[in-house]
Amino acid sequence: MEQLTMCVMDDIQAVVKGITSTIPWEEHEVRIVGTANNGEQGWSLLVEQQPDIVITDIKMPRLSGLELMKRAMDAGLRSKFIFISGYSDFQYAQEAIKLGAFDYLLKPFTPEEILGAVLKVREVIESEQAKSQQLQKLKQKAVSSSEYERHSYLLGLLRHEIGGFLNESRWDELDIELDSSNLNVMVIEVDGYTRYGSTMHLDAEIVPFAVQNIVSETLNRHTRSVVLRENRYRLAAIFNTSDQIDISDLMEQCRHNVEQFSKKTISIGLGTIARRPQEIWISYANADKAISYRFYSEGNCIFNYAELENQEVIAPVYPLEKEKELFYALKCGNESSCHRIIDEILEVWQNARGFPEPLTMIRLLSGLAFAIYRAFCDEITEEERLRLEADLTVLEAMRSLTFDGWGDYIKHFSSMGCEIMDKRRLTDVKQAISKSQEFISMNLSENLTLQTCAQSVHLSPSYFANAFKKETGMTLIQYITKLRMEKAKELLVAGVQVQEICQMLGYEDRPYFSGLFKKYCGMTPTHFRQMYENG
Repeated sequence: MEQLTMCVMDDIQAVVKGITSTIPWEEHEVRIVGTANNGEQGWSLLVEQQPDIVITDIKMPRLSGLELMKRAMDAGLRSKFIFISGYSDFQYAQEAIKLGAFDYLLKPFTPEEILGAVLKVREVIESEQAKSQQLQKLKQKAVSSSEYERHSYLLGLLRHEIGGFLNESRWDELDIELDSSNLNVMVIEVDGYTRYGSTMHLDAEIVPFAVQNIVSETLNRHTRSVVLRENRYRLAAIFNTSDQIDISDLMEQCRHNVEQFSKKTISIGLGTIARRPQEIWISYANADKAISYRFYSEGNCIFNYAELENQEVIAPVYPLEKEKELFYALKCGNESSCHRIIDEILEVWQNARGFPEPLTMIRLLSGLAFAIYRAFCDEITEEERLRLEADLTVLEAMRSLTFDGWGDYIKHFSSMGCEIMDKRRLTDVKQAISKSQEFISMNLSENLTLQTCAQSVHLSPSYFANAFKKETGMTLIQYITKLRMEKAKELLVAGVQVQEICQMLGYEDRPYFSGLFKKYCGMTPTHFRQMYENG
């Protein structure tokens, strides 16, 4: 195996030096290609070197180790991350594992622990390279000119493409190993692309080949078949059927064998009988429609078009009243209420009689997602709007999202909006408190009450009182008294008489003012002035 490359990142230089210099990395076929002391430097290093291994502190200036890993994943970099941290916080470890970090070491650690983690990464990389080589051999074995022609012809029949694909003589010319009558089609999809945020495992390229072989072997024990790969997670099988074959049992065998031997699950959509090759596209279209009902499950299921065609279905109704309730919760930034209302809407749709066509339900769910977006549009900045729009584009890349996955997505999207509204409300409150402080400072001679101060910024007295204390750390009375006493000190120094100061600061009773001043400054107004004059 070739030498592995590695980068080390930590905002403490001693940690970086310890990792890079205390272990003889060359003896272990590992080469240090760079170090960094903050996240931004680390990202530049990652882009430039694209190392096999990254050892990084989970918390760094400018860009955290977690954010660094997210960027690397988004950019398609295949670096393996080992996180180091002085924090034993479970949330950090949980987030690191969720992102796919290889290891998580707590400081202080020993050179042996670091070396052990790196060597484990090496084993994984070697395993992945072996799988990649295996994949290349499988691909080379599968490619031949005659196989390619048969594959293209059969795909053309499935997709009802015009031209030579509909020429009946081509079936015999290409020596298709199927009887040209009593044909059926099933569509097989590898589960794993269904829930919001989910992805297939690193061996996603090998799994479809394994599934294709298992399904082909299972079908060929009972009948003639050809299994075609449509894309990296979807297959189509054309097979002969007869009265002696229990198709339901055959489908179940395919499902069971894939789960047993590949440790993966699949969903199957079964079409209708095709009497000749030119009718295969009809069977395929029905199989495709059948498997679309996986939308209502978590996969590992079989869907028969004939059974779905005869079901009684009542179309779901869009709940306008619930939508109004949801909009109110969204405007208030109430995340828990939003999630509760969304769950109630989804429950109504899910409990409708029968299973509506998935496309119908997807349109309703998509409409709900865009309604949430519209609810925020008038309340947010252009930058915030673009952020929500960018997240909505995720919909276009999630064509296999299930009903539950849509629910997760919509709640995630509402949470994003509520977060923006919360930040906006906090900003608005800060501005209101700032304006009230200006109002107070300009009206110290007036009778400043909670009611008048709250009215100056159009807030209710109770809400204003709580917000003011939260923002300034003082009650309104404490704040007004502080401003008046500081102003009194200035006026005393300027030689203004105490009685005049009382009137200028809204105090009608001189003894009351003198008592407040003494409590605030530790001396009477007269003593304060004398102290200043004597000083």
